[in-house]
Amino acid sequence: PASAVPTPAPGGANQQPGVSGTFSDVLFNGRLRLRAMSLKDAVPADNEHPNKPGERAVVFHAIVSNGMHHEVHGFFNATLADANGITVEGRPLDDGWSLEQGAAARTATGFSIPADFVPTKLVLLEAAVPSAKAFRITIRSKDLSVASNPATPQ
Repeated sequence: PASAVPTPAPGGANQQPGVSGTFSDVLFNGRLRLRAMSLKDAVPADNEHPNKPGERAVVFHAIVSNGMHHEVHGFFNATLADANGITVEGRPLDDGWSLEQGAAARTATGFSIPADFVPTKLVLLEAAVPSAKAFRITIRSKDLSVASNPATPQ
């Protein structure tokens, strides 16, 4: 007999309705489009540094565009998760966006993660629109680029 598929525990990254994909996809949640996504070790120009020794600073970059028929403003609340469900919150590295219909802007979010933390998922929520669908981005091992001159703690 076939065994039943386990039911995921309620809450966590799968509680908020959303769209899923990878860094190579163009994702649309009904309001915003995300493309040209990357996750890399921070470099000095990112102005993101590890919070303490033994941590590593990484930065998520993307282009966000307005898919609505009116202007949108905002920024993302961002969370990295590893395979065990351990999470690290990010912080916006820009002033957010103010986009007319069809307009686009660059966005960046920084994270200070333990050196041995291996992110497998990035979850983005529109800070000002909690009812908007989340972006759930699967992180493959090839997606996290290592900088030759990474940022150091300050």
